Amino acid sequence: MKYIELILKAKDENRDDILNTLYDNEIYIFEEEGKEIIEELDKTEKDWDFVDERILNLEPGMRTFKVYFQESESEVVDKLKTDLATFGELEINKTDDEDWANNWKKYYEPVEVGESLVIIPSWLEYNGSHTNKIYIEPGMAFGTGTHETTYMCLEALEDYVIEDDVVFDIGCGSGILGVAATKLGAKKIVAVDIDSKCTQVSKENAILNNVEDKVEIHTANLLDVVSGKADIIVSNIIAEIIAEMVPDLKEHLEDDGLFVSSGIIVEKIYMVENALIENGFEIIEKREKNGWALVVGRICTDSSGN
Repeated sequence: MKYIELILKAKDENRDDILNTLYDNEIYIFEEEGKEIIEELDKTEKDWDFVDERILNLEPGMRTFKVYFQESESEVVDKLKTDLATFGELEINKTDDEDWANNWKKYYEPVEVGESLVIIPSWLEYNGSHTNKIYIEPGMAFGTGTHETTYMCLEALEDYVIEDDVVFDIGCGSGILGVAATKLGAKKIVAVDIDSKCTQVSKENAILNNVEDKVEIHTANLLDVVSGKADIIVSNIIAEIIAEMVPDLKEHLEDDGLFVSSGIIVEKIYMVENALIENGFEIIEKREKNGWALVVGRICTDSSGN
């Protein structure tokens, strides 16, 4: 199948405007790459071999954004070309699914997270010490473990998931968080995404990891189709949508349940914090990584909100 690849090279200072433009066009699945990824790698030839040449050649203060579309979505691409043109240098390429997958295979390596988790592309072998192995086929979905928000969510799940937990993953992307939760002991995952490409990839990754019997996947909006209660709800979306979802959380969380949220630009962390506090949650943890934030909330145990 043919796909359209849109690449925007822009200054860091335009990042918020670019993200808002993508969100305004209902684009929530994209790749963002900056020089910080180089700074986090060991400076060895092995590490540099699998880094996309575009990142290596980025000037200081610059970053790239990549969005993929089906060929039938050319009208959306044309609109984005107009909306994003003022922010930087645009490149539009046509590719097919095989080419896209091979690009991932060329530049991707296993990613170790926390004490036990490791994200392994299905075409590679892993001989390290991390025992909770998560195999992925990224497909066209966001969520491979390398992005800061996914990485922080995985770290938080390792810290908070306990045996026989029920976990809801709202905005599941590639399904990586749900698979990780099962590896950490969760007995049931309910994964939801509004994008059918994401739910298809989530199903494939659940099967790849032999956890399809524990993962229930829905193509829907947020909590609309979710019934019952979870011990943990994780949502890696954006601050605005997370804040809108908060009032509905108590209906779907156990009394001592946790809400793990990310996809939040640091400058907008207040939106999520305020929404949680106003709806009877306490903030028990915040994390930040390269301009992105994660917030963990828990339902307050008394009516005063303390």
